[in-house]
Amino acid sequence: MILAIDAGNSRTKWGVFDADDKLIANGAMDNSELQSLAQPLPAWLDCERIAISNVAGPALSENISALLKPLEIPMRIITAQAAACGVKNAYTNPELLGSDRWAALIAAWNHYRQPCIVATAGTALTVDALSGSGDFLGGLIVPGYRLMRQSLALTSTALDQQRGALQDFPKSTADALHSGALRALAGAVHGMCTLLRQHEGGEPLCILSGGDAAMLSGELHRPCEIVDNLVLQGLLLIERELGVP
Repeated sequence: MILAIDAGNSRTKWGVFDADDKLIANGAMDNSELQSLAQPLPAWLDCERIAISNVAGPALSENISALLKPLEIPMRIITAQAAACGVKNAYTNPELLGSDRWAALIAAWNHYRQPCIVATAGTALTVDALSGSGDFLGGLIVPGYRLMRQSLALTSTALDQQRGALQDFPKSTADALHSGALRALAGAVHGMCTLLRQHEGGEPLCILSGGDAAMLSGELHRPCEIVDNLVLQGLLLIERELGVP
């Protein structure tokens, strides 16, 4: 069995995959909860290998390594490469692409094998373009829904921070904040879909993942696939290709 760990900016997701690549156990926790764990979770104990994506920084990386060390299981920190699992990385410095984005792109390509936009809506929104030949063309990073609202709250204590509703013509500050943030995120996805359609000569598939994927999908007004655990699936594929450390 393989344990895949996706340590994001705010939360860490994990999944255990069996020999048939079936997800048999998974969970998520705030990074603060992970840092407070005194011992590995029971579901991790029988795993034979571990693949980790960490974009939360060195402090959390050290905490994860210390937590997993008693298991004495081969552990691999995944980083982006020039190519892996059928995907070619067009980043100027391929290794600087976030490992979570890289894993999500690999999962998307190996599952769909067609032009697609891979949008992950979490603390940040990443919107990445994947060609019909498996080339990662590039992508966007913008603040996520909560970061947008928090940034406005920092500049004005008078702003209404209550959760508003999506409106065509918002008539309250709460509705204006909610509608503005959501439509800004949707605009980033729509714009990249348009660019990829022009590049590929056909409408791309739109794949959504992350905690705010369902909220974002309602504003896109285009066919979308919401895929849970996309990064974990990609980490599994990378680990399988690399083999036993």
